[in-house]
Amino acid sequence: MLAPALLAAAWGQTKPPTEPPDEGDKPLLQTAVTGQITESGLDDPQYVLSFVPVQRLMLAAVEHPQTQQGIYTALQGTPVSLDDLLRLNLLRQDGGRYRLNYLLLTVQDQETMYQLCERFGQSLGKAFLSHKAEFEQIPKGYANTSMRPQLLFDLVAGAALNWVGLDLTTELGYRIKTPHHPNGDVYLVHSKERGAKLDSEGLYLDSETAPGSSMSFSTFGDRDSRLLGLPDVFDGVDAATGNWQTLPEVYGALPSEYITYILVALDDAGILMNAVAHGIDTDEALTNKVLIPKDRREAAIRLLTAIGYLNVSDRRYSAGVPVLVEKDKPLVDQTLQLSRTIMTDWLRKNYPAMQRDMTSLSPMQNGVPFSLAFSEVWHYTFGFATKWLAETEFYANPRAKGNRYEGYMPLVWASSVLKGPGR
Repeated sequence: MLAPALLAAAWGQTKPPTEPPDEGDKPLLQTAVTGQITESGLDDPQYVLSFVPVQRLMLAAVEHPQTQQGIYTALQGTPVSLDDLLRLNLLRQDGGRYRLNYLLLTVQDQETMYQLCERFGQSLGKAFLSHKAEFEQIPKGYANTSMRPQLLFDLVAGAALNWVGLDLTTELGYRIKTPHHPNGDVYLVHSKERGAKLDSEGLYLDSETAPGSSMSFSTFGDRDSRLLGLPDVFDGVDAATGNWQTLPEVYGALPSEYITYILVALDDAGILMNAVAHGIDTDEALTNKVLIPKDRREAAIRLLTAIGYLNVSDRRYSAGVPVLVEKDKPLVDQTLQLSRTIMTDWLRKNYPAMQRDMTSLSPMQNGVPFSLAFSEVWHYTFGFATKWLAETEFYANPRAKGNRYEGYMPLVWASSVLKGPGR
């Protein structure tokens, strides 16, 4: 999940903004975005859906179509208008009434989907496990032997099941194509009613990525676990701007200012990780060969060592997390191609049963196509698959005792080696 502070650069699933400070009611929905979003204020569906009266209206629309007057009444006291809801495709006009037009899962929907996807996810995991010998051979080309299990997790659970899986399900027509918005953003917005009693620990279905010009940073894990990863450590900027949410223009400008400097810091970190991966591993060598101003270089190294991305021994740096550079592209391609073949075969066999078993979900009852709901269905399905594979020791288990990054795995990768989400 991505914090709004990095929305201009990051791909993945985003966290909802902080609730507007003048709201007295507790939030009813949790909203996220799959894809890329750079808009802010009333052009950001996350901001619009952060107002409790809007959330209450959306839940009412699940039950029955809404009248224009009812919507006007519901939105009083917020900066949100009916035009905003229509423009953002959160509602659609149906004659003289307005119907829900995006993926909103009620508590009952979530519980039903969770139970069904657990079964499908284990089936998907078994399909991968049947190729364990082939997967174990691939990372043998990776120089850092101790990190091969972590790398396999990153490539299978993260890049394959998550990123490639989402693209593949779209290509096969099972998942709706992520819409392109007028400003160039590509994203799907979806909400869940709060209150569902679901155990998300070990469901490694979330990712956060900051794509860089040369090196990119990703984390793959279960919900809200990725506290020490990059770009996740910068998510605190969200709290620094939260007090201005009721002033959309200011709220939009402040994150942009922070983002500008965060991206510089991430680029510096990427340059340093790449250098260390290529044997430039002492302060003297980094000073002479890495063209980063001294204060920025030292600040980046201090952060990277603090969060475990760099280790120091005998005054030499080494990578503390998997790092993919150009020479690793063949093993990346082999992993993703094998995974794609497995997923294609599994999906063709199981999609009809998934669609049949989930006809009772309220989005389907409101005329929302299953291809839209399938984005969330796939997340739950591959989430359970990743959990099952971790527990059977197919790859590293982020929840294993002693793992520094509890509940997630980081990955640093040359931007030319891997296709990030939505690209």
